[in-house]
Amino acid sequence: MRTTRRSLLAGSTATAFSLMASRALGQAGEEMARPDIAYEGSKARQKLSIVNLLELDPEARKILPDGGYQYIASGSGSNWTREENLRAFQDFRIEPQSLSGVSRVDLKVKILGSELSMPVFVPPMGSHGLAHVMKEEAASRAAHSVGTLMATSTQSNLSMEEIASFNPGPKWFQIYVPTDRGYLRELCQRAKAAGYSAVAPTIDNNYAYPREENIRNAFRPPSSLGKGNMPRSIADPKEAARVFEARKRDLNWDDLDFIKKEFGGPVIVKGVMSPRVADTACRRGFDAVYVSNHGGRAFDGVEASIHALPRIADAVAGRAPIIFDSGVRRGADVFKALALGASVVGCGRPVMYGVALGGAEGAQSVLEYMRDNLTLVMRLAGTAKIADINKDFLAPSRKA
Repeated sequence: MRTTRRSLLAGSTATAFSLMASRALGQAGEEMARPDIAYEGSKARQKLSIVNLLELDPEARKILPDGGYQYIASGSGSNWTREENLRAFQDFRIEPQSLSGVSRVDLKVKILGSELSMPVFVPPMGSHGLAHVMKEEAASRAAHSVGTLMATSTQSNLSMEEIASFNPGPKWFQIYVPTDRGYLRELCQRAKAAGYSAVAPTIDNNYAYPREENIRNAFRPPSSLGKGNMPRSIADPKEAARVFEARKRDLNWDDLDFIKKEFGGPVIVKGVMSPRVADTACRRGFDAVYVSNHGGRAFDGVEASIHALPRIADAVAGRAPIIFDSGVRRGADVFKALALGASVVGCGRPVMYGVALGGAEGAQSVLEYMRDNLTLVMRLAGTAKIADINKDFLAPSRKA
């Protein structure tokens, strides 16, 4: 076979690229194994003037270290599910009922015994220290300031107890189920003692689907930001870290039964994308179903959460409240989710961007925007209170 100069150059380039990629991957692996790099989030403290929440993303990118921004913003795989979460709201259209005489609206809701000022809450997100030096204090204070709740993540930088101290109002604690049942018992007991009214074991992220931006950046949240919910019953730091990171891969219903027994209060099954799983959760006596695809950060290729919601609502058939998140950016998104069966709706990344751009005041601005925008949508649609919102306010779906 004849070898040309062009083929030699192409072969050399490919070899060089391969060597560079190997070195990069090696360096990435080394950095990923040493999450102790120096990192500092934003220090901004200000109220935000918000036109729409989509514009917060590029503004946050300007001020955050690239690794931290990408960790917050990215989804998994090709980001298809993350992007589909946003696009899919367009498949549902509001059908306003005019001449309803509505001018004043009431956004208050009650969920699992907690009264909220509006059906919008802060869903669990790990490592708020990537966004701001206040860490989870910022969003916790913001949630309390507007009268809604925040769900704290197992992966929070501050401890669940510290976060609870900033928000004496309603709050939930999300659990990544560890393999060590002693540690799982500890998490349940600590959450109960700290005043969390419900826990939400996550069922959709037992295995980490690749988050390609994080791999390229060789980045994960540095340990210097803190891991607030490490086991307290284990004295040796290395062993405590091992137990903390050892997530249960073969998660099953018996594990959730254990959580319900140990916590002794409402248990929310988080990450439900299947009517069959939702039905089983209700039949086994769990207290709420949380429809979410992890904001596109777990299993890339699953459908948008808003597309799964109507079928899951039909399966639940009123037996338990339905909690929803993924892709929520406007009051109209909240309205559509409520009309399709949700009881309350989480708004995630925009709150984190608000934290980055303004600390507690920035996060509060995001929640106030959602409150005011939903109020306007309800007036235009002709609904005076949250309980009035149902499928009658959605136009019939178009067939392709």
